[in-house]
Amino acid sequence: MMRRHVLRSSATLAIALLVIALTALRPLAQAPQAKRGFIWSVERDGRVGWLVGSMHMLTPDAYPLPTTMTTAFAMADTLMVEADADEIASPAFAAAVMARALYTDGRTAESELSPETFRLIAERAAAAGLPIELVRRMKPWMIATTLQALELRRGGFDAALGLDLHFHQRAKQAGKRLTALETPLEQISFLENLAPDLEDSLVRANLQSADVEVREVGKIAAAWTAGDAPALEQIMLGSLKEAPAIYQSLIVDRNRNWLPRVRQCLDTAKCFIVVGAGHLVGPDGLIAALRTERYTVTQQ
Repeated sequence: MMRRHVLRSSATLAIALLVIALTALRPLAQAPQAKRGFIWSVERDGRVGWLVGSMHMLTPDAYPLPTTMTTAFAMADTLMVEADADEIASPAFAAAVMARALYTDGRTAESELSPETFRLIAERAAAAGLPIELVRRMKPWMIATTLQALELRRGGFDAALGLDLHFHQRAKQAGKRLTALETPLEQISFLENLAPDLEDSLVRANLQSADVEVREVGKIAAAWTAGDAPALEQIMLGSLKEAPAIYQSLIVDRNRNWLPRVRQCLDTAKCFIVVGAGHLVGPDGLIAALRTERYTVTQQ
């Protein structure tokens, strides 16, 4: 269970980044509004900003967004996101990802993974229509994230509909200031740096649980739509905490690194901050951190 949550929580990383870079945009479908947004107002010393939990891949029925989000966004003058979508979509980033994601020293995925894991990869790749020679050249983290993204897309989830990209596009149209917390290459470094033994087990667990993965992401999306922070925390972070080192690196350390920049944006602008929903909730989340620093944080 923990292994699936690591890769799913890394949708901020290679999954969402790669699919956004390669997916053509399409119009948003119309649907009934969500009951409550995954959005919090943040106030201190007379200033107000907003903290929004993102799903990096969404289904069309997530739109239109609740009025709490659209109204707050209209009032904001600055959008802060995890990584710049224009940089993600650039040919330079795609080339950099390929340079990091493919073996160039004679090794292959087949030589680096266990026979059983590579057999599962070959079966999934064939079903997805991926050439096996290309798959052999990919590093395991790239194989896992690519196949997982394809599985989620078959389940109706699309990175082109992710909340980060949605607001990025609208901020550019409205002439709002844009700022990012990380570079795209900094984000994929987490998956790059997995220990070989953990990498094999993560890849294998992900390949063995594709159907469960789609169902669990559906549960997360339902909690997000309902604005149910406790449920989302339990689903997204509960199992991840079974691997303390990974939880520390993926959630705790990144939140701490972001906090000074988040504070600066909130204290100097009408800042609309969009980060992965898992970074907001729980005792190590941004909501708890801001409350300890005398901000009044209220779900909308």
